[in-house]
Amino acid sequence: MKKEFIFLVLLFVQAVSYAQPRFDSSVFKPAKPRTSEPVQVLYDAKDKDLEFSDAINAACFLFEDFSWRQISLPMQKNAAGLWTVVLPVKSTTAFIAVKFYQGEFDHPDVIDNNQDRGYAVALGDAKGKAVPGAFLGEAAFQQPTIAAGGIFTYYGNQPAAMPAEYLKSLADKEFALSGKQYLRYFQSFMNLQKLALGDAFNAYAKKLIMTQLAQKDLTDDVLGQLYSFGSAGLQDKELKQLIEQRVNADYPKGATARFIAYRNTMVGNPTNDELIDIYENFLKDFPLQQWRQSPNGQGFIYYAVYRGLGSAYFDTKRLDKYAKLYDDIDFRTGNELMRWNIMRAYMFKTVGKDSLYQVSEAVFPKLIARRNDNSYQVDFENQAQADSNVVKNLNDRLFTHISLLNDLKKYTEARKYFTLLSEDAKYNNAELNEINLQVLEGLGDDKQILPLLEMSARYNAMTPRMFDKLKSIYLKGHPNDESGYQTYLAGLKSDKEKAAMQAYVDHNWVNHPMPDFRLETAEGLFITPEDWKDKIVVVDFWATWCRPCIMAFPGMQLLVDKYAQDKQVAIYMLGTMQTGNYKDKSVNYVRSEGFRFNLLHDSVNPVTKEQDVLFRQLVPLFGDSSIPRKIIVKNGRVRYCSGGYSGSPSKLMDELSLAIEILKNEK
Repeated sequence: MKKEFIFLVLLFVQAVSYAQPRFDSSVFKPAKPRTSEPVQVLYDAKDKDLEFSDAINAACFLFEDFSWRQISLPMQKNAAGLWTVVLPVKSTTAFIAVKFYQGEFDHPDVIDNNQDRGYAVALGDAKGKAVPGAFLGEAAFQQPTIAAGGIFTYYGNQPAAMPAEYLKSLADKEFALSGKQYLRYFQSFMNLQKLALGDAFNAYAKKLIMTQLAQKDLTDDVLGQLYSFGSAGLQDKELKQLIEQRVNADYPKGATARFIAYRNTMVGNPTNDELIDIYENFLKDFPLQQWRQSPNGQGFIYYAVYRGLGSAYFDTKRLDKYAKLYDDIDFRTGNELMRWNIMRAYMFKTVGKDSLYQVSEAVFPKLIARRNDNSYQVDFENQAQADSNVVKNLNDRLFTHISLLNDLKKYTEARKYFTLLSEDAKYNNAELNEINLQVLEGLGDDKQILPLLEMSARYNAMTPRMFDKLKSIYLKGHPNDESGYQTYLAGLKSDKEKAAMQAYVDHNWVNHPMPDFRLETAEGLFITPEDWKDKIVVVDFWATWCRPCIMAFPGMQLLVDKYAQDKQVAIYMLGTMQTGNYKDKSVNYVRSEGFRFNLLHDSVNPVTKEQDVLFRQLVPLFGDSSIPRKIIVKNGRVRYCSGGYSGSPSKLMDELSLAIEILKNEK
């Protein structure tokens, strides 16, 4: 009997201990803080990871108005050796959590968050009574999935689940405390109840929503919350239908009705003609201008609707209707419509260039006129980031339009659009610089060609033909004496560009063993490590399906030509990860485009049948399996490795040339 009694006592003690919060509130002063006065945070770093830090910060997470807010405050060390800071609170601050760290907030060197248990406390009002949100905050701190707002960043690992009884008690206390206000934090409250009630939750939630629907004076916002949770959270078709009926009866043109109508546009797999009818009817029932008179967080709906409608118009060649959309849409939407439709049609040649010109020319002035409408603010934290994004996207759209005009030999129009590019974009894209050269030649504007070439060289954004043109102009001014040409060319590059290139190359040095290999050449011969003895060997991994690889070919040709007579340097283009008759495909492509490369084919894995034997062995060095990828091999080791393509042939040549010369000068 005595043993049974002790066992029951232990069970009781265990149950009580489980029903307690796991966080430590001892770092806060007073012990039971109130919203009527600042809260002091006192941290003793002795015997903790931050004990020897000379600068400690407090990352504070405040649950206010039923959502999380973050601030970071520097702490001061007092005479007693404690780190301290005063945290200002609001009347709505219901719960506070704090973690201590050294370094940057986003990338701290060391942290102390009580080993993921947390330092936290609930607040009372001036009379000491719990503040609305206190119990929800306590639950949401320990189970971050309950309320959104960045509390996940508090933890190093996902916190373990809390007992359902404990969460249920918090839900009951919050409901009793906040009363009818629970609709202000409906989603978070329901998330808490779902964790607390388990299998009984659906019945509870449906009853709660049905009780609300029985009330007469529900606002559109409340109906919106009920609809979102009933349709998505519960996935209850009957409940969803009842809410829709109430919405259509009380607020047929309101925000919830708009959202429901938008959700209905995404049902099924309609044809383009059917999509056009669906989207046109939506805009008839919920006009964009009507929403703009009372805007809310539903701007994404119109972005999606106009994007879908514009694509359907474009795909069905209703280009006049497509262009007409630009009378209404903002810069953000118009930019996406141009990117997705006009740019893609130009790249993949799905629309004739004359027709594409007509629609692009019709919409571009409207897009430009809206570039200052701040429509990108919804995507960025501050104005500077949003403005920078507008500049980048406008440059990209101008690139496509200018390219189209150049193809159609509309040089005067193309030259006009060059003036709309940002200052950097006018010269930092080699492909666009090449087009600008063609435009100037087409206009017969010889006076502007040399300044263009010199500025392009300064930005290190030159194509092979631009180098040829620049050299011919130089030789014309120096009666066929090219002795000073290389000095002249080097002098055009800015010190900033040279420093950036040196830093980039320095970052990409490696020292990795080169795997054994046996690679086939375009002529059917084989290359082994013995053939590379006493040479510096550049290898470019590429594939016919890889657009960036192909775009980098002019830069690789510049490099090949530069070292054509250097017996110490060898350059190979190694096709990898290709399918079918990959040998003929790669050889035929390179030769048809006029490139003069030494071609190699990666070996085929006998087990997987994939053409990637050498490349796969180097993936641990690369860190991923993306191409293009350049390596430089010396004495059986990979010494240099870089990936991707910057878009500039001259920059690629300079990068690899600098690495080659450094390796050549090694003792």
